[in-house]
Amino acid sequence: MHRSMKAVVRHELEREGYAVVEEPSFPPGDKVSWSSYRPDLLAYRSEGGIEQLVLVECETHPNMKRLGTKNFSSVWFQPYLFRRGSVIRILAVPQGKLRSVDMRIRAKWEIWVVGSSSPLEKYLILENGNSSN
Repeated sequence: MHRSMKAVVRHELEREGYAVVEEPSFPPGDKVSWSSYRPDLLAYRSEGGIEQLVLVECETHPNMKRLGTKNFSSVWFQPYLFRRGSVIRILAVPQGKLRSVDMRIRAKWEIWVVGSSSPLEKYLILENGNSSN
């Protein structure tokens, strides 16, 4: 199931114009770096001088405690990505598993509910307490 979830998310990101690397062996040192962490997918695109970087975690059995143990704190981004671009984190979960996700993570993560061939729902990052999906 994990492999098929990555394939669905990868396809969606590629459709949106991202170049996607699955489980990168090393970080792209000029834009992002990390130690003891490796995302399931790393996606990148540049449009009109705006760079966008996406880190994706696919969780077949979402567990907030396990997600918290991943070493996200070791991820470092070039400061210009925050000034002239964006960094997006996506947590992908299978259909029927959304109730296992603590929705407070929407302060920093998008949540995608993934079906067998496409994302069924996308819960975007909450901004100023406003809900969007």
